[in-house]
Amino acid sequence: MQRKSIVPILLVFLFMGCASETLKAVSNDGFVKIVAEPSSSEVYVDGNAVGRAKEFNGNPGLLRLSHGTHTIELKKDGYQSYTRRVFVGNEALEPIHIMLIKNQ
Repeated sequence: MQRKSIVPILLVFLFMGCASETLKAVSNDGFVKIVAEPSSSEVYVDGNAVGRAKEFNGNPGLLRLSHGTHTIELKKDGYQSYTRRVFVGNEALEPIHIMLIKNQ
């Protein structure tokens, strides 16, 4: 009697395991770590503002971007802007270290 009640439970666990495997997706996104001075510099990705550099320095977080080439720009009033094209993908980490130069 106990054997009959265990078999359906085992089948449910096996089915759940198979189902969860099929739901897993491989991410092609990548990450950019931005360490900038001043850390309050505005960060733009492909022309869109996404936050301040200090938000993407690894503490607290990183900038997650879709797979492909993106233009990263840092801006701060009173400083020369900085632009760089980066390729991200396959969960790789692309570090950017920059010190913005004050305008004369």
